[in-house]
Amino acid sequence: MAPPLFDPVRARLDSWFARRKSQLVDDPLEPLPRERSLALQRRIAALDVPTPLRTFVGERLTEALAAWRSDREAANVMIVLSRPVEPMAPVIEAVLTDWDGRSTPCQALLPCRHRPQDPAAIPRMLTTALEEPLPPAGSEGKAALLSLANLDQCFLRCIDGWSGIERLRQVALEHRDRFWLLGCNSWAWKFLDHVSQISSYFPDATTLPPLDGPALAEWLAPVAADLGLSRPGAPAAGGPGSGDPAVPDAEADQWGQLAELAAGSSRIAAELWLEALRLAPDSDAGAVCLQRPALPDLPTLTDEDRYLLHSLLIHGTMRRDHLAFGLGLPSHRLQPRIHWLLGEGLIETAAGELSVRPSHFPCLVKELTDNNFFTGEA
Repeated sequence: MAPPLFDPVRARLDSWFARRKSQLVDDPLEPLPRERSLALQRRIAALDVPTPLRTFVGERLTEALAAWRSDREAANVMIVLSRPVEPMAPVIEAVLTDWDGRSTPCQALLPCRHRPQDPAAIPRMLTTALEEPLPPAGSEGKAALLSLANLDQCFLRCIDGWSGIERLRQVALEHRDRFWLLGCNSWAWKFLDHVSQISSYFPDATTLPPLDGPALAEWLAPVAADLGLSRPGAPAAGGPGSGDPAVPDAEADQWGQLAELAAGSSRIAAELWLEALRLAPDSDAGAVCLQRPALPDLPTLTDEDRYLLHSLLIHGTMRRDHLAFGLGLPSHRLQPRIHWLLGEGLIETAAGELSVRPSHFPCLVKELTDNNFFTGEA
């Protein structure tokens, strides 16, 4: 058995061979119709946040609050980081939905997840919120918990574009009678550390843990059950191969390979899993099976494409005019490259905002690293 150190390499090799095999052999299976694929995307998007992520953040928050209550010199800020294609807001919001506000009253510093339409107003958005009176501490002197789930939505990579972050840093350090829970993507955090040395003030940022195969299987189980899939590659429970004692091991191995391919990210894994679904030929019932998931190949990128994609990954999601503003370019200059990247499937648009497609993230990290772009990856 290959040592764990080589598991990601093995997963990428398996993915490469799967792509090559599909190109060389006629595939009797058909891709899902677009309408059905979109319906499954919505179904996956409606799933609860994976339990291990909620548990991880909830336990860390409980521990940090307990340490701070017992020693007011302890850190009063908790920062949780995620990958750019895996927003922190849903995780933090899920944790706080179940939070016992009686012990620590909680309030969102900014209720919105998205930037204001005027890009020049983005630095002021956070500064203005911080100028408002902070919520009072709870009864009996209980401290208030303030949350900001999407720190990466509160700045732009341009001159004075992160002044609101600097103000937040100052206010959090001054108001030690409040506890601050901040979410950010790791690439944005690395950028902010480069321009404002934010980790010198808040050195204990923690990163969401990767999900393993069993966790992904449990999370996607409701969708798989709706499709009649009992395991990757099996049309339904009781189908061919059921009763084989090797099936449980094969199932675990396939989910483990998906976790390795997705680097433990639920968003990446969900997209790879969805893109591997196929219709069985000549099936009146529309039976679905799952091929081996594979990472999509990157097309040849220009330097301009890399700068555009890198900026999107720092900010997670962006409007087109915000992207142009941050890059210091007129919008019409970016439109041809945005149009091409959309056509190639590297980026997608939703609610007027652009983002990198999760399934392309693993290969894009290597592409940007090889071309001397900083990333938030270890």
